[in-house]
Amino acid sequence: MEMEADLSPCRPIRWLPPHTPHHGEHPPLESALLDTLVYVDDLTGASTSRCMCATHSGHILELNFWAARPPLLSYFTIHLPDLLPEGPATPLDRLPRLLRTHGNLALLRVPVGQENDYFLYDASPRFSMVIPLTDGSIGLLRCPGQDRLFVAVLHKTLARGHYAIDLLEFNHGSWTWSTRLMHAESPQECDFGIPTKSFALPASICWVDHVPCILICDLLDGDDQVLRFIRFPVLAPPKKKRIAGYDRDVAVGSDACIRYMEVWAHPVPGSDNGVTYTPQDWGAAIARWLEPHKKWQINHELKASQIAVDDSHSGLLPRVEAAIESPILSRLHAGHPALSLHDDDVVYIMAKVDHRDEQSWMLALDMRSKTLKGVAALNTGRSFGYIFFPSEIFKLLEKEEGGAARGSSVAA
Repeated sequence: MEMEADLSPCRPIRWLPPHTPHHGEHPPLESALLDTLVYVDDLTGASTSRCMCATHSGHILELNFWAARPPLLSYFTIHLPDLLPEGPATPLDRLPRLLRTHGNLALLRVPVGQENDYFLYDASPRFSMVIPLTDGSIGLLRCPGQDRLFVAVLHKTLARGHYAIDLLEFNHGSWTWSTRLMHAESPQECDFGIPTKSFALPASICWVDHVPCILICDLLDGDDQVLRFIRFPVLAPPKKKRIAGYDRDVAVGSDACIRYMEVWAHPVPGSDNGVTYTPQDWGAAIARWLEPHKKWQINHELKASQIAVDDSHSGLLPRVEAAIESPILSRLHAGHPALSLHDDDVVYIMAKVDHRDEQSWMLALDMRSKTLKGVAALNTGRSFGYIFFPSEIFKLLEKEEGGAARGSSVAA
């Protein structure tokens, strides 16, 4: 699940890209893992999508998306030399960030002076525009088969279980602003906390908190004043270690059903000192929400010690001395799970030799067959700041002849 990074330290504004940009994916990516923190670079060749954007103050920036097949991370670059001067360091919270994607839409936040510009980017016609948003928990929805989209910002009110939703709607070529005052089903039982993620169903925007549970705003159907409320199941066995905020993900599966995943650790007895621990094993499980029955059904469960690793992948994994007498995956620290958007059996998990390390590896796992499908070493220097989520935006980008799309436009 996407999580807020530690934004207090300053980091260099130019990192090396995580991999060599691909010159087109064949077949096109059904879904990708998209790094949401920008790479500030003037790299422009063989981009899968390029767009020129204008800020409110008239600054021009160039946006490029770079595709990679998971478990590699796809990423985006921005070139804005007159907006981000060259310097030794810039705080992470003053760098552009990708906030949400849905279908072929992407929402970006770009700091301009002491303010933020919010860019809504449409990958199909390749246009962008600055939209008037305030900071908050933002959701994004493109209605399937319609030229209609919503940007929604969730705000808590003083009354428990009551919320205000600022809604920006595009329909029939025009934008409208509105505010909905809404309440959750059974407001007194709603203990929804700070949203950590949002995602979209075909007609709804969903916000997820760290408790965890979901608030669902039905924008096209249902009661205009009622937010549906779903609690997540507890999948981790009793007394197993969980890393709060880095141990779960929620997404919509290929069948349009909500899917939820947890990862937990089995420390060597006596090794957990409150700062770190020695892994003996770790586990993961996926549950699917059955809407007609209003209940969760566990689809897949596994332990790391059950995962089959063939020779082509074992050489890509880190060496762990403690793994001599047990499977190497069992001895890694695992977290930051991400559910595939196109294959309901596949998940991605970040692994480290020690959770405090900067070097990390992304694992692609088939939960049904309990096999390791892929390994990718992530670029050092950003592992503490990785914020990524699954996205379908690359599937919907129109490729020009030669495998690279080069359309661009400017919108104020």
